[in-house]
Amino acid sequence: MKDRTILNSMTILGITGSIFFLLRKKGQLKDWFLIYFIKTLVSTIIDGPVIKRGYLRYPYRYFSNFFDSNIVFLYILFPLSCVIYNQFTDKMKPLKMFLSVFLFSGPMTLLENWLEKNTNLVKYHKGWNSYITFGVLSFTFILVKGCIEGIRFLDKKMSNLETSNAN
Repeated sequence: MKDRTILNSMTILGITGSIFFLLRKKGQLKDWFLIYFIKTLVSTIIDGPVIKRGYLRYPYRYFSNFFDSNIVFLYILFPLSCVIYNQFTDKMKPLKMFLSVFLFSGPMTLLENWLEKNTNLVKYHKGWNSYITFGVLSFTFILVKGCIEGIRFLDKKMSNLETSNAN
């Protein structure tokens, strides 16, 4: 019962948070959705092999007949946290942005560690631990930040090219 309550609460929190954080800063709406989907893709690519090899298990999850992953973490909470991270670091200089990643991956790692020890929502196996989770989360936040910055750079270059060609 405790696992169901926690999972349902996290789902509601994630969905309401998604609505709020994805619709902030009107001019960048497409950026936030793009970040959300890039993080989902990156997390899916990483999570699949990790689960298949038995490093992580999600014993209690929604749609357990269809998904080995916990879809609330993978498709709502992790992508949402990445959007919030990108909103938070949007105008920061690179060093400050890099250091800020720990403000997000640290608490998420602590939460996952607590869930691993106190619930059946996540279980570590074969040497997986909180340090690996912390590293993977930090890496994915920075990877997605790099992707969106690269997309913004290319978009700006293409806009400048189109403007100069129109003249």
